[in-house]
Amino acid sequence: MNTNKIKMLMTLICAALIMLGMVSGASALTITPSTSPIWTGTTTANLNAAAIAAIVGYSPLVELYKQNVDEATDSGPFASSYVTTFSNTPADPSNALIDYISGPSISGGPLYLYVKDGNNEPAYYIFGLNYTGAPAWNGTDDLILQNFWTGNGSISHVAIYGPTTAVPEPLTMLLLGLGLVGVAGVRRFRK
Repeated sequence: MNTNKIKMLMTLICAALIMLGMVSGASALTITPSTSPIWTGTTTANLNAAAIAAIVGYSPLVELYKQNVDEATDSGPFASSYVTTFSNTPADPSNALIDYISGPSISGGPLYLYVKDGNNEPAYYIFGLNYTGAPAWNGTDDLILQNFWTGNGSISHVAIYGPTTAVPEPLTMLLLGLGLVGVAGVRRFRK
């Protein structure tokens, strides 16, 4: 195959990849105390991954991301990919925004959002995020948390728990597949 045809094929592949990038825009998922599926409890102690796994019936879980109200930095293996802003009042936030900023996103499943207060009832909320009957979260959509302990407590921290192994996003796998097809096509035409 001549050079012009190879260039044309590569141009078409690049155009398709750019169009795929434009189609994948982020949106938002709003979570309130009445969002289902939900688990609540009265224990004031901070739950760890094993305790959350026992409550939701899925194991093993690990903490993938966490942000405390009174700490400046996030924690967990995805801390550089997300930022949380607490709002309503700085000392007594009933709202929060977990915003994907860049880098690897949390994917796979099932995933669980843990919203904690500890001084009021319920002391915590756990929300299932991406399985049947749960809010559909893809890891890059903003998570908007609204109306938690309004006027009677505050969010002390938020965390996302999931399985120990990350599963690549479908778009990542599609891009990898297109790249492999392109390499195979170029090699075939050069023979």
